This record gives sequence, C-alpha cells and structure tokens, in this order.
Amino acid sequence: MQTWTGLLVGGCAALALAGCAPGEPDGVQAEPPEAPATEIPFPSEPPDGPMPEIGPAPADYVPTAEGVPATDIWLGTLVRDTEGLRVADLEQGTDRDGYDNQPSFLLDGSAILYTTALARTQTESARLDVTGAPAVQQLTHTEEASEFSPIQIPGQQAFSAIHEIRGRQYLWRYDLSGASVGPIFATAEPVGYHAWASERVVAMFILGSPPTLQVGDALSGEIRIVAENPGRSIHPIPGTEAISFVRKVSDDEWWIERLDPAAGTTMRITRTLPAREDYAWTAEGEILMGDGSRLFAWSESSDWLEIADFEDRGLEGISRLAVSPDGARVAIVADRPMERR
Repeated sequence: MQTWTGLLVGGCAALALAGCAPGEPDGVQAEPPEAPATEIPFPSEPPDGPMPEIGPAPADYVPTAEGVPATDIWLGTLVRDTEGLRVADLEQGTDRDGYDNQPSFLLDGSAILYTTALARTQTESARLDVTGAPAVQQLTHTEEASEFSPIQIPGQQAFSAIHEIRGRQYLWRYDLSGASVGPIFATAEPVGYHAWASERVVAMFILGSPPTLQVGDALSGEIRIVAENPGRSIHPIPGTEAISFVRKVSDDEWWIERLDPAAGTTMRITRTLPAREDYAWTAEGEILMGDGSRLFAWSESSDWLEIADFEDRGLEGISRLAVSPDGARVAIVADRPMERR
C-alpha cells in the first residue's frame, strides 16, 4: 500500500444548453442543444442470477430498525473566506423523536434522500427538499420491508437503497417517487451500505466474518471482493470514478482509502479521527468528519483541523455527513438531545 498524495480536483459544473444566440450574423447557426443523457437501462432481472426465494425470517431475527437511535438531520451552508472553510446558516431539517439519518443529496442538489423510522421495527426512504423551507415527503411504503441508505443512481431518475426483508438484505432500485423497481443483484447479500462509482458500478459493504467490500457491475452482474474489514462510510470521490472507504486495520487504526473499482487497487489517504468512521467529501477535495459537537476538515495541505463547534446549538454525537454535489450545502446527522426524546 502507498500513501495517496495525488491531487484531488472535484466539483460539479452545470451544463448550459443554448440555442441560436440573438445577434448572430445571417447564415451562422449556433450548435444545436445537446440531447439530455439517456438513462442506462438496468436488466429487469438481476444479471447475476435469479432471486432466491425469501422464506420466513429466522427465529432469532431482530429487525435492524429495532435498535436505531433518535437522530436529527441539520442543514448548513459551506462557506470559504479568509479564515478558511466554515459552516454558516445552520438549521434543523428534521425535528422529531425518531430516527432520521443516512442523508444523501440528489445529484441536482435540490433535496436530500434519507432513512426515517416510522416505528422501532421498520424504516422507509424519505425526501427532504432543501431549496426553500425544508419539506419532508415519505417515498417508500413497504409494510413488510425496511429501506436504508437511499442514494440516487447516477444517470437515472431512480435511487438505490438497502431492502431488508425477513432477515435478508439486498440492493434494490426505486424510482424517485418511491415506487419499487426491483433488486439490482441477486447474489450480493447481506448488503449493509453502498456507493456508486459510475452509472453502472457500485461498491457494497457485505456483512460477514469478516465483512468485505465488493464491487458490482449492475449491467453484467460481475461482483468482486476488493477489501476486507471496511467501515460503513463509502463515498464516490468528487470528479473521479474512484471510491473511498474506511479500512479498519485494527481496533485503533482506521484509514480512509481510495479504491480504483476497475483495477481493484487501493491507496491510503489519511487516518480517521480516533474511533470515527463517518465522513463526506467536499467538491474541492477536503474530507469532513465529526467528533462529538465538533466538525473537522482534512485536506492535502493540512491534517485534521476543527472548523466548527456546534455545542451552543445543542448538537452532540455528530455521525453521518453529506455534501451537495456543488459543494454549497452540508447535511449533518446528530443525536437528538435526551430532553427532547
């Protein structure tokens, strides 16, 4: 393994579509508008084989949702000024005594997909619009199943999520309204977490002894093991088709690593904060990570630096984070204070 020192240049640029511009000389035509990207159609059935029959839950099965904590999602603006990177305009996006967690931004940045627990035994996927006053919409309505970790699939008006049903956990696809489309893989199970490297390639945390990080191709059905003992926080690296993940070398040595999904090779980026595994990338290539009420940032030019302390806002137990594709907004998951539960 080598320590990764390559420059990260990220960001998402909007594509302007223009027709004929006024005032152009006669006989000169502007380039025609570029056609919108065509969605890559996934197979109607998992390409790695038929889905097995899902029988009754094991006698010792405990739904994952049964042990979820009470958490809220907060929204802020990422600001860069002479003092560096900071968070401004922090506001509460969800506010209820329950589990609102695992946020990810839509690719256009207009909303957040997240996991919400309606009861202590079941979760659903929900949407939080962020362009105006925060507005919540429940997307999935699956009485027999729970959904976790919803993420928009690149190039599609659809999202993927972990579909847990009677003790089995599969990667599933839904359209953006929340309607179920079906399983993406039949043999990758039990899936705990995932992240898309491209429109067809996904990295998946597969539970087991030890847990493994596996890369799957949603069109061919090919699935490969690329690492052991990953953490739950898996993310695409902005501006690339690489994936980052936490590798737990030992109880007190955790690294954020870069994975080339095509080659299956990994390179170390940096150590995590002690015993912390949740992080997010900014569009400019920094890594954000929380610890207690504080938010830290890492970059190639500096080690972990504290950029915010939200203790006066009542935030504690910061865990999962998400940054909008344009780098303008951040979502922060924090424990709900005991006095508000």
